[in-house]
Amino acid sequence: MSACSDRDGPRGEYGASDDAPQIRAAPSARRVQIGFDGPRFDACASFGRVTNLGADGQSLPVLAAPAGSAEVIDRIEAGRGVSMCQKVGDWMGVVYAPDADDPIDCGTGSPVPTRRAYEGPCRSGWVDEDFLKLVAG
Repeated sequence: MSACSDRDGPRGEYGASDDAPQIRAAPSARRVQIGFDGPRFDACASFGRVTNLGADGQSLPVLAAPAGSAEVIDRIEAGRGVSMCQKVGDWMGVVYAPDADDPIDCGTGSPVPTRRAYEGPCRSGWVDEDFLKLVAG
């Protein structure tokens, strides 16, 4: 029975001591999906603008996955338009032109035959939905 005793102090999950550092791996990248509404509707159902950033000069982080601990892959400034393509919890999968002044067609306003990962020509990633204002859709 002594082998089962708690003489080394309390243990946390999986036998780690409670004061051992907890290491969390960043979530792996998760590509934004388009085409949720089927082949008769736009690839992304909505369009929005980045808003509510607060102080001047702030920008919205674009993450590689829908999680606060995911890698920041880009930043979007206030007022920037984005296609809103996929919602996961409080995160929105967005597609946006590489340059705010570039009128490039990202291909999100036209139907796609099936649901699939967005593959370009624009940028995509995940943002906190609290910083988007719905404009259309």
